[in-house]
Amino acid sequence: MHPATFFATLLASVLPLAAAAQTADITAVSGDVTPLNDLGPEISGTVSLAPQGDDLVITLNVEGAAPGMHLAHVHGFATQEPDDATCPDMSADANGDGVVDLIETRDTSGVTMIPFTDAPVSLRIDADTYPEAGRDGRLSYAQTVPIAQLRNMVEARFGTPLALDRRVVFIHGVPDGAELPDSVQSLEGVPARVTVPVACAELVAAES
Repeated sequence: MHPATFFATLLASVLPLAAAAQTADITAVSGDVTPLNDLGPEISGTVSLAPQGDDLVITLNVEGAAPGMHLAHVHGFATQEPDDATCPDMSADANGDGVVDLIETRDTSGVTMIPFTDAPVSLRIDADTYPEAGRDGRLSYAQTVPIAQLRNMVEARFGTPLALDRRVVFIHGVPDGAELPDSVQSLEGVPARVTVPVACAELVAAES
């Protein structure tokens, strides 16, 4: 066999194996969406992130959301061996103002990682393509992303593996008219009413 042909054949056989190795340890995860902070209607629903071949299918379906766009993200701890992120309860309200704000979730839930936008792999949280709830309170989101790209971006940005079964999902955004104390914290330049979490789901591995 000609050397060039040999190496081409070898490369063709190795690349699929490498891709498979990168996706083999991704387990389907799901979680029940439960309300957080008493600032409006109680949100309920489900979220799932499931491998499908080389892709990851992300779906979120909730009821009871205030009409309009809601930020939603995967959150977790940015370490090589990440602890399990958990949904906070009101004991996370460190300043006692009656609201668990985004900053106060970091001890239990880590940092913002993967946005539920039209481009999750970008990891850009400053976007206007988050899901929107209708007047009936229903909100749905579905995106399919390449697992390898998402894994590489998360590792490069946060220095942590995907470890989806150690993450949580937050839905943010209080209803219009809801009053927030001035002490509620947010990201710099972003109104607190946009980032206050109103629901959370702990992701757990799906039963095989």
